[in-house]
Amino acid sequence: MTGPPGAAPPAPLRVLVADDHPPTRALAKEALEGHGFLVVAQAGDATEAVTAARREQPDICLIDIRMPGGGIRATAEIVSALPDTTVVMYTVSRSDADLFDALRAGASGYLLKDTDPARLPLALLGVLRGEAALPRTLVARLIEEFRQRERRKRLPLIG
Repeated sequence: MTGPPGAAPPAPLRVLVADDHPPTRALAKEALEGHGFLVVAQAGDATEAVTAARREQPDICLIDIRMPGGGIRATAEIVSALPDTTVVMYTVSRSDADLFDALRAGASGYLLKDTDPARLPLALLGVLRGEAALPRTLVARLIEEFRQRERRKRLPLIG
């Protein structure tokens, strides 16, 4: 990300990392800051995440679904309060219900924690460029859910 000669370098992307597991937060922070991101806040529960997001107004929030208070609730509140902030879920959950709830709440991506931490910065940059950040296995489930809904719409009503 370079600009014209003599231009100021771009400001680092500001990130909030919310997870109730401190080692996970530390690993995400290390991976992101090693690639030019600036972690402006960390939170261990949903309330802290929403409060920190409102205060810091980060470019992107990386949020665990299963943290105390609920990552889905935090996502919905952050997206509502800060429409210019992008939220990406960061979770161990491979549940269809969690994926669909996260997307309905306004998440722009859904990353599994078993993803190589070195890929985390690239995934977040992709989301900010409008790319999908979803594991391939969950993309297949999303497509199947869409197909099933379309099939149900086309079924004739029996009356």
